[in-house]
Amino acid sequence: MYTARALLADNFATRRNMDRIRGNDRLNNAERIRFQRENLYSTLQLALRKYPFYRNISPDFSPEDAGRVLRDHFPVIDKYDLLNNPSELYPNGGKVRPWYLAGKSSGTTGTPLVVYRSLESAVMEQAFIRRHWEWSGFCSTSSRVTLRGDMIVPPETKHPPFWYWNRLDRQLIVSSRHLREPFAESIIAEIRKLQPYALEAYPSTAYSLAKILDDRDQTLAIPYLFSASEPLYAHQIDLIKRRMGSAIMDMYGMAERVAFATGCEVGNMHLNSDYSFVEIVDDQGQPTTEEGFVVGTTFHNDVMPLVRYRLSDRTRILPDPCACGRTFPLIAPATGKYEDAVFNKHGNPVSPSVLTFAFKGVENIAKSQVAQVGDGVWQIRIVPMSGYTKSDEEKLVKNIHRLVDADVDLEVVIRDDIPNTSAGKFRWVVNETTR
Repeated sequence: MYTARALLADNFATRRNMDRIRGNDRLNNAERIRFQRENLYSTLQLALRKYPFYRNISPDFSPEDAGRVLRDHFPVIDKYDLLNNPSELYPNGGKVRPWYLAGKSSGTTGTPLVVYRSLESAVMEQAFIRRHWEWSGFCSTSSRVTLRGDMIVPPETKHPPFWYWNRLDRQLIVSSRHLREPFAESIIAEIRKLQPYALEAYPSTAYSLAKILDDRDQTLAIPYLFSASEPLYAHQIDLIKRRMGSAIMDMYGMAERVAFATGCEVGNMHLNSDYSFVEIVDDQGQPTTEEGFVVGTTFHNDVMPLVRYRLSDRTRILPDPCACGRTFPLIAPATGKYEDAVFNKHGNPVSPSVLTFAFKGVENIAKSQVAQVGDGVWQIRIVPMSGYTKSDEEKLVKNIHRLVDADVDLEVVIRDDIPNTSAGKFRWVVNETTR
C-alpha cells in the first residue's frame, strides 16, 4: 500500500506537474490574474455542462467575464447542498464511475461527505504538496518521518517495529497510536538513527513526540516540520522548536480541494492562487475584506468541479507582501475547527484528525459530536438522516475501535440536534470532564 502511495506521490506525472507550477509563486499581479481568469472560465464551463443545478445559467461569456459571471450568477453552496441534491450537484446525476477516486471527509460538523476526483487531480495534489516542501529545500533524496495516524501495525502490537520504512520515498511511517509508554523509546531511537530532514505530522502528534522528549529531557534534530489538518497553537510551536529544533511550515487544505495555503520559511501562510479561485465572504455571502468564510472554486478536478463551495473555516486576506518574495496572497490563520482534546484510557490525547478516520465512509449522518464524559469513556452523539440504521452505528463503533483506540468505552446517543455554542461555533469534539 505504501509503495503504491509513493509511486503516486513521486512519479513522472507528478514531476511534470511540478515543473508546470514551480514558478507560479513568483508571478506578477497581471500574470496571476490572467492565470486565474483562464482556469476559472474552464471550471465554470465544465460545471455548466455537468450539473443540472446550473441549468438556468448561460454559457455565453468570455474568460474576461468569468469573475463577474461567477459572482452574479453562481450561488454559494455548501456540503449540505451536495448531500441534499446529489442528482443536481454530483457528476452523472450521482452515479459513480469505476475510475473515479473517492475523497471522504467527516468535516468539522461531523457530517460525512464523499467527493469524487480524477486521477489527474490526485497527481496535481501531490505536485502542490511537493512544491510546498521544496520551499524548505526538501528534495527527492531527503528523508522524512510521517506521524499522521496511519495503521502501520495493529493497535494491540506490543513489540517493535512500530513503523514501516518506505524505501521508495525515503519515508519512515510511524504508528502514532504507539507514541506512548512503553513504546516511545524504540520509536525515538529509530527516528534518531534516520536523522530525517523533515517530520510530516498533525500538530497534535508532533506535539506528543515533543512532549515525550521533554519528559525525558531529550532532543531530536529535525530541521523542518510539515504540519497540516489541525490548528497549530503557540504552546505546541514552542515545545516542538525546543525539543526538535524544527522550523514549522504549516499547510491548509481539505478533502473538497477548493483552497490550499502553505506556510513559508518566514512563517506566513500563502494562499496558492494557482490551485483554486478563493473568495472571502461574510455571513450573507457578500465579499468582505474582514474575516469571513472561505469559498472556493476548484481548478484541477474535471470529474467533480466545485463552484463557490463554502467551508466552515474563516480567514481574511492580508494586504502586505511577504518578506520571502513569493507573490501568492497572504491569509490569516484559518479558524473554524473549534475542538477540545479527548483522551484515551492511558491519558494520551487523541487527535481530532485521527477521529475523522472513523467517520469517513459512514453514511446517513447529518451531524455528529464526540464527547468525553469520563476517563476513557466517549459519547458519540448522532443526528441521523432518514436512511440511518443500526448497521451504520455498528460500522462507526467498529471503526473507532479499529482505527482510533481499541480500549475506549463508547456510547452512541441519537439526538434531534446538536446545538452550536453561544458564540455560534460548532464543537465537533468536546471534553465534558473538565468543566
